[in-house]
Amino acid sequence: MNEPHKSFFQTFTGILTAITSLIIALTGLYAATGGFNFNTQSAHPSSNTKKPVVSASEQDHQKQLQALKRQKQIDDLRIAQQKKTLLAEQELAALRAKNAKLNQDISHQSNVFAETVVPDESSQYHVASNLSGRWHYTNAAGTYIFVLEQHGSKLFLQEYDSYGNNVGNGSGVIQGTEVLLNWMETYLFVMSLELEAELQINSQGNVLIGNMFAEGNTVPIALYRQ
Repeated sequence: MNEPHKSFFQTFTGILTAITSLIIALTGLYAATGGFNFNTQSAHPSSNTKKPVVSASEQDHQKQLQALKRQKQIDDLRIAQQKKTLLAEQELAALRAKNAKLNQDISHQSNVFAETVVPDESSQYHVASNLSGRWHYTNAAGTYIFVLEQHGSKLFLQEYDSYGNNVGNGSGVIQGTEVLLNWMETYLFVMSLELEAELQINSQGNVLIGNMFAEGNTVPIALYRQ
């Protein structure tokens, strides 16, 4: 028995079906592989992104800001130093005014003392055998204590203010009834003031009176033994 003859269209339909299935399969594969991109590298952007590049104008701006900051620091330091200098000048001016007033008061006290205490020229001075001890000196600024230590004709001097602070150190010498002293005082904690004194011992040996010299100025002075 002969097999039935297959038509041309029946065969062509099968071919079209097979081609359609192949196209569908290829389309799915294309979509699944990202357009046939078999590269295993992740499509996500790299985490190691490049830092933004700073332009030359931005760098110049940063440099200008830093220069302005440094200049401000320098200006602040200069202003602070000028304030300190002005304050020191004001303190010096106040001390000069106080010293002028002090000179007037001491001069007046010395004149009164010379009229009442100092013996006349015919009196015989008593030469003190030992001037060691505490001698006080009072002026408008306060009371100062001079501690003298005698070794033969030489003297060693320590000066203290009314609060017990050591403000001066020096030495001296005895020549008959005359006492010569030389000492240094701390001035504003930054400099020292050199002073000299030419004194005479009174007949009782308990007063040293004369003149004190400092920076070209002459001031009357009297020390009383305690």
